Amino acid sequence: MFEEIELFGTTVKIKNYFCSANPNQYEKKDIKLNFYIKITDACNAKCLFCSNKEMQDDGHIDFDKLEYVLQYLHAKNLINRISITGGEPLLNIDTLNKVINLIYEVIPASLVTLNTNGYNIRRVLELDNINRLEGIHISRHHYDDVINHQIFKVDVALTEDIKFVMDKLENKHLLRLNCLLANNYINNIDQVQKYLEYASQLNIFRVGFVSLMPINDYSKKHFISFNEVFSNLPSTFLSSGHYYDHQICECINGVYIAKNGNLIEYYSRMTKELNCDYARQLVYTSSNKLTTGFGKDSLI
Repeated sequence: MFEEIELFGTTVKIKNYFCSANPNQYEKKDIKLNFYIKITDACNAKCLFCSNKEMQDDGHIDFDKLEYVLQYLHAKNLINRISITGGEPLLNIDTLNKVINLIYEVIPASLVTLNTNGYNIRRVLELDNINRLEGIHISRHHYDDVINHQIFKVDVALTEDIKFVMDKLENKHLLRLNCLLANNYINNIDQVQKYLEYASQLNIFRVGFVSLMPINDYSKKHFISFNEVFSNLPSTFLSSGHYYDHQICECINGVYIAKNGNLIEYYSRMTKELNCDYARQLVYTSSNKLTTGFGKDSLI
C-alpha cells in the first residue's frame, strides 16, 4: 500500500498506512515519514553484524542544503520524527550540536532522537538543546561491561558513564537502551530479564530488543527471531500488543515489572524484508544526498 507524491521534481512511492495488529488488515493514514540524518559514515566500532564497522567518513554536512531540505519537507508536512544517526554521531560533538540546533531553528516542535553506541556519551551534556531532545538511544548489546566491549571491540559507554549522565540530566526519561538479540549473547527470556534488571538499576525507562537484520553472513548465522525469545512470558512481563507491517517487519510492546518496583517499557522488533519498493523513511546522508531509505537512490 502506497501513494505517489512529488519530491524535488521526482515521483516517489510513499507508505500510507498504519501498522496493524491484524496482519491482513491495514488502515490508511495521512502520509508522514521518519526522517533520518546520517551526519557521518565514520564509526569507531568493529561490530561483526554491522555494515558500518570501521568505516571512514565520506563527506561533511552542508548545513545550507540540510536547512533547505528540512524547510521543504516541513512545508509539505511530511516529517513524523527526526532521528540523528551515523556511523557514530558522537565522534564529532560540534557537528552534532550544529545539526540539532539547526533542526530546532527550522522546526521548533520537532521530535528528535539521537542514536549512539555510547562513545563519548558524557559529552552529550554539552549539547545546547539536550533538554529538548525526545530520546538518546544507546546501543548496548549486553548488560556486562566486559562482554559489551567484546561485541563493539572498542571503548563505548561503561555502566559508570551511563550513571554519570543520568545523574546530570533534567529529563530522566531521555536515555534509552537498545539491545540486539543474537546467539551467544542476549538470546532467551532469562537473558532479557537480566538485561531489564540491569536497566532498572540505572533507572532506564525504555529498552528495545531488536533481531539482527540479515545484511551479512554473521547476522544470518546469529539471527534470533524475537518471537522465539518473547514466547511464554513470565508474569513480570505485561504485553500490550503485537503489530505487523505486511511481510516487511513486525514488533511487540509491553511493560516489565522489575524487582525494585520500577516499570520499564520494552519493545522488540524484526525487519524481515530489506528491499521494499516504496519509501518508508527519508534519509539525509553525510554526503548531502536525500534518499528514500538507507542505501537507496538519491532524490537530490
